Amino acid sequence: MSNPESDIHAALMAQAETISGYSMLWPQKGGDLPVGEHIRVAHVPNDNTPADLSSDVMERQGFLYLTLVSDPGQFEAVTKRKAGEIAAYFKRGQRLSKNGTSVKITGHTVRPGRQDGGRWETPVRISYWSMA
Repeated sequence: MSNPESDIHAALMAQAETISGYSMLWPQKGGDLPVGEHIRVAHVPNDNTPADLSSDVMERQGFLYLTLVSDPGQFEAVTKRKAGEIAAYFKRGQRLSKNGTSVKITGHTVRPGRQDGGRWETPVRISYWSMA
């Protein structure tokens, strides 16, 4: 039997795996921190809301954060361009699915970057919605 939470997560991760040109730092996979420019992946679901009183269907929404981690020596315009290219892998209205669970991408936003130690981090927030 499929589980909507894991199906949504798997669908989002499968789409993130299509991003090329960067090392990826996946949640719970462990390993060493990549030396060069890379993407840190984090799935942040919101609270689920019942669709109605008579079924087990839930409205499920949340965010996938793809944080571009770069050396701080670049101009911010360069990292914002790269972050926009990463966001383009998740087009507004795009539907992803896993085990019959459908996930709709509702938008993406390149968030302001910030310095963290010797790295510059530019978060890309992908929002999604599902009824499952």
